[in-house]
Amino acid sequence: MESINGIIIAIVLFGIGIFALIIRRDLVIKLLALGLINSSSVLFLVSLNAEGDGIAPILYGPLAANYVDPLPQALVISAIVINLALLALALVFVMLLVERYHTTDSLRIAHEVEKERQS
Repeated sequence: MESINGIIIAIVLFGIGIFALIIRRDLVIKLLALGLINSSSVLFLVSLNAEGDGIAPILYGPLAANYVDPLPQALVISAIVINLALLALALVFVMLLVERYHTTDSLRIAHEVEKERQS
């Protein structure tokens, strides 16, 4: 039952992240929404494999044991590392844009870029 609750929460968090990514114009808020989307995908992967009485399949164990698949945990670790690098690089780009255009508003930045392109 706990895995169903985790899956539902992950879907709700994913929806909130997509909504914030589409609606909000501030680039920092968009990065936070991307982080929320990643966290929801991590929660979804962990919730899919959640078993209360499962044990890790190390080397030797009881033959009739309920083993837990380690592949989703490996995918989660990879997703966390990739998201950290992605968000760090995106934050550097946002900092460069703020330094150049003095705003975090994506529409104002697009307007300033269009003005630069015309002149």
